[in-house]
Parts: sequence; structure tokens; C-alpha cells
Amino acid sequence: MSFLTSLSPDELRALREVAKRVFIQYNPPEFYNDREADKIIEAMGPEVMEKRLRHLIDTKVMKGKTVVQV
Repeated sequence: MSFLTSLSPDELRALREVAKRVFIQYNPPEFYNDREADKIIEAMGPEVMEKRLRHLIDTKVMKGKTVVQV
């Protein structure tokens, strides 16, 4: 089961934005979509993504709690 299903919509949206920013640096624009972002998020795993979410929350890019269940 994918850990993406345990994320809130806000958490998933924030992680997709981060993944797309990184993806933009290495890939053509036609690949900037949610599916590709989800692949990147899945490849990094829940621990790395939890750290990224905490950073987003701490820098006030995103408000709320980090809840990632594995």
C-alpha cells in the first residue's frame, strides 16, 4: 500500500509542489504533472517526505501537522 494514501490533501499538494520544483530542473515541461510528482515522492519514501513536510511547516509554507503513517 502506498503511503501517499495516508497523507492529507494539503500535505500531498505541498509535496507535489516540492517534487515538481526538483523535477523541473532535470526534465522537459511535458512531464510536470501530478503522476510524475507522485512517482518521485514514492521513490523517496515516507521518512524523507516527512522531513520535507516538517520543513515546509516550520518555514510556514504550509500550516498544519505532519502525519505520515507507514
